[in-house]
Amino acid sequence: MTKVAIYCLNEIFFTFDAKKMVINYNYFRFIPYQGMETTINNTMKRILSIVATLVAWEGFIWSQDIELIAGSMDLNNLEGQRVEVVDSFYYRLDSVYTYVSTGGQWVLDSKSSYKYDAYNNIQDYLFQFYEGGLWKNGKRVIYSYAQNNTVLQTQTMKWNSQKSDWEFVWQKSYQQDVNSTMLVVMYSEWENTPGRWVDKWQQVQNYNQDGKLTGYNTRNWIQDENRWVDYWNYNCLYDENGNLLELTNKSFDVSQNKWDDEWDIIYEYDASGKLYQHQIIDWNKEDQAWNNVRSFSVSYPEGSEEIVEIRKDWNIEKDDWDLSVRHSQVLDDEGRVANDVYEKWNDTYASWENNRKDTYAYNEDGIKVEEATFYWDKSLNDYKNHLKSVYYYSVIAIDKPIDPEYPNGDFYLYPNPAVDYVYISNLYEESVLTIYTSDGQAVMQKKIVNANAPVNVSGLAKGVYIATLKSESGIKTTKFLKK
Repeated sequence: MTKVAIYCLNEIFFTFDAKKMVINYNYFRFIPYQGMETTINNTMKRILSIVATLVAWEGFIWSQDIELIAGSMDLNNLEGQRVEVVDSFYYRLDSVYTYVSTGGQWVLDSKSSYKYDAYNNIQDYLFQFYEGGLWKNGKRVIYSYAQNNTVLQTQTMKWNSQKSDWEFVWQKSYQQDVNSTMLVVMYSEWENTPGRWVDKWQQVQNYNQDGKLTGYNTRNWIQDENRWVDYWNYNCLYDENGNLLELTNKSFDVSQNKWDDEWDIIYEYDASGKLYQHQIIDWNKEDQAWNNVRSFSVSYPEGSEEIVEIRKDWNIEKDDWDLSVRHSQVLDDEGRVANDVYEKWNDTYASWENNRKDTYAYNEDGIKVEEATFYWDKSLNDYKNHLKSVYYYSVIAIDKPIDPEYPNGDFYLYPNPAVDYVYISNLYEESVLTIYTSDGQAVMQKKIVNANAPVNVSGLAKGVYIATLKSESGIKTTKFLKK
C-alpha cells in the first residue's frame, strides 16, 4: 500500500523548557507542568525569550505555515489543511474536537471545522468553543487562491458577541517568485478607524533547490516614520545530506545601525545520519561571548522502538549542566509515535519522576484519530486526564480508471488530483512520459517500463498539467491537477 503522509495539525506541541506550549489554530496558551515554580528570575526570563523565539521559528517552519516542495512554491499546506492519500482513497480533515478533563471525565471544550473547494484547498476555517450546551463562535480564517491553487491571502476574523458579527483582526498576503525560490509574506492588522488594513511586518524567505529554508529577514513597518526597519534575521546551514547543522538568529540594533547576534542552535548527527545532540547558546553582549543555555542528547536504545532525549539546562552559579527533562518517544510496529513520556529530574532523590504523557491513536490505515495529554498525580500514583483532541475525516474515493480489456484505450494518471506520486493506467509497452505546463513548457520526462512504478511529481508546482505518453503504438494525451 502506497501512502503519502501529510498530517493535519490542530495543535503543535513544543517542549523546549519545563512547560508544554500549545499553539492551537484558534488560541494560544501555556500549560505548565504541575509544580512548576511561579517565580522566574532574570536568567529564566532570558531563556523563556529564546524559547518563545524558537517556538515561533519551529511553528513557522515545521507546522507548515509555509511549505516548499522540491524547490517549488507550495503555500496550500497551511496549518489545518492536510490530506493523506491511502491507496485508492484519501482522508481529508473535517473537524477536530477538543476535550478537557473535569472531575476525572472528558468534557467537550472546543472544535475546529474546515471547508474545502473543489481542489481540496481549504476555504474556511472556523473555531468554536462549547459553553452552556451551545457552540459559540471564536475565530475564523478565510483563504483565497491564485489560478494555480497557491494561496494568495488569508484573513483572520474574531467573533464580536455584542455586534453578533465577525470583525477582521489580521491578514497575511503571499507573493511568490518560483524562479528565485523566494517568498514574501506581508502581515497586516485591521484598524477600525479609519477602517483599513495597516501593514505591521514583512518577511522575505529564501529556499534552496531542495525546498529547505535557508533564511529569512523580517522587517517592521514604522508608521510614524513611514519606513521599513530591519528586525530579525535567521539563517539555516545544512550538510550535504540535507540535515540542519546550525540555526542562527540576529536582531537589528536601530541605534547602532547593525546586526547583533542573539542565539544559535547547533545540531550534531552520528555516522548514520541520526540526530544525537543539539544545543542552544546565547550571545552575551556585555561579555561579548557565547553562553550555554540548553542542551539535548538523543539516543536510540537497541532492541526497542524508542527514542530518548535528555535535556540539560546550564546552571550559571555552578558553571555546569543540570539534568532537567527526559523525553521518551515510543513507536509502534509501523513506526508511528504511540506515546510520548516526559519525566522531570528530582535533584533531592537523584532520580527521574513521572510528569506527563501524551498518547496517540490511529485507525486501520494509520491515520491519527486521537491524541491525549495526561499529567502525573502523586496522590493517585497514576496519570490524570488533562487534554484530548479527536480528529474526524472525510474518506473520498479516487477514481482509478484502469481498463485492461482495452489496452489501446485512453491513458490516465491517477490519483487525480495528485499529491506526490502518480501511476499510469493502460500501460502495456515501454513508453516515454512527458509532462508539460498549461503553457506548453516541458517540466519532466521519464521512461516508463512498469505501470505499477510510481512517478514522483512532488517537485511540480501546483496547477494543471498536460501529460503525453509516447510509445510504438503512438502518442496519448491526458490532463491532471497537481495539488
